[in-house]
Amino acid sequence: MTDSDSGARPAGPAVTRVRPAGSRRLSAERVGEIYTDVIELLIELGYDGLTMDGIAARSRVSKATLYRQWQGKADLVVEALHHDNPAPARIDTGSLRGDLMAMTTVLGDVAPTDAPLLAGLAHACHTDPDLGAALRRRLFAPFHGILREILDRAVQRGEIAPGNPALDFGPLAFMAMMPARALFEGIQVTPEYLAGFVDHLLLPSLTLIRPVAAR
Repeated sequence: MTDSDSGARPAGPAVTRVRPAGSRRLSAERVGEIYTDVIELLIELGYDGLTMDGIAARSRVSKATLYRQWQGKADLVVEALHHDNPAPARIDTGSLRGDLMAMTTVLGDVAPTDAPLLAGLAHACHTDPDLGAALRRRLFAPFHGILREILDRAVQRGEIAPGNPALDFGPLAFMAMMPARALFEGIQVTPEYLAGFVDHLLLPSLTLIRPVAAR
């Protein structure tokens, strides 16, 4: 399989991000433009159809320039998605509902909602475990961590009973609402929609349901 087919760097010594002497780093503006091109190509072609050759042609840069800044297709895709979906700063409004409502605004603004893109990435993660691990670490883990902190603080304040079984499902359920609606209904998730999910499903399960006593 050729490099243009797989998007992977040719076999050889371990890849590092050290630039050759005299090489020029792309400007932040140029990098942002390349990330935009990558997302557009992902939507048009899917992950499997995306190649470093195609990215270079769309972005009007050499493939060597791309490899000086990124390790390969997977690295470039993960960074492009992270650029489009940055994790928020720490959220702490002082109340569980306030924190979750703040998170609805963040997630409603940054969540990828293009169904073909999401479906293609899901398939790619299944066939390329390294891509899946990188996406979870770079893109999903920061959001999951913030939601986990929100719930932990609510337990400490007494808003959620310790041991409430809903604590194990809350962060994942919140995040799953975004791709699920795009994939199954073809509708973009909005902060208002997420706010309804918080008020009618998530908050009641977190604050009204008490742990079942052991028998």
